[in-house]
Amino acid sequence: MVTETEPEQSPFNVVVHDQGITVWVNAGHDAEVFDKNGGVVPCGHQRPAEDGG
Repeated sequence: MVTETEPEQSPFNVVVHDQGITVWVNAGHDAEVFDKNGGVVPCGHQRPAEDGG
C-alpha cells in the first residue's frame, strides 16, 4: 500500500475477507487502486451482485 499522506491521517482502510479485498477510502481523500498488472481498478470492480430478496 502506498499513500502520499501521513499515516495519522488514515487515508484508507484495507479489509481482507473470504470474498476478496475491500479498500475503503476515507472522506476527503482521493485514491486509485491498481491490480497486480498495474491497471487501474474501477470503483466496485468485481463487487458481488446484491441479493434482490
